[in-house]
Amino acid sequence: MIFIDSNMWCYYFDQRLPEHGYVREPMRETIKTGEIVCNTIIVMEVAHYLVRHFPAEAARRKIECFVNLENMKIIDFDRQIMMEALDSLVEHAYSHGLGGRDATVIATLKKLRVNKVLSHDDVFKRLAAKLEMEVIDPIPTKP
Repeated sequence: MIFIDSNMWCYYFDQRLPEHGYVREPMRETIKTGEIVCNTIIVMEVAHYLVRHFPAEAARRKIECFVNLENMKIIDFDRQIMMEALDSLVEHAYSHGLGGRDATVIATLKKLRVNKVLSHDDVFKRLAAKLEMEVIDPIPTKP
């Protein structure tokens, strides 16, 4: 099972972005063969991006495709995950730059005992060893 971060979904759905070429095939492969997990916070973030960058009908089609993936489990952001996210935020914000949305990802990973995330977010890379998670980033880092 793998958690796919919002930035990967945005790069995947928006062919105009330079990152799209790097994420297209890894995302297609994961969508075809993997078990995907996401939380409702990420769904809203991706939907917001799509609504802001595409006409209404195109955004709606992309959102429906996204939320109706048969192999994606969408986890509700409930009180338990919120409390875990708040704990992670306080623990890692000062030392590693963890933000609120990323704290919800970590809390979801912990709840489901998932240790793999597909993301281009540096904070996950900084926390990978400490949280015993594997961060997969198909986008090359700039020198």
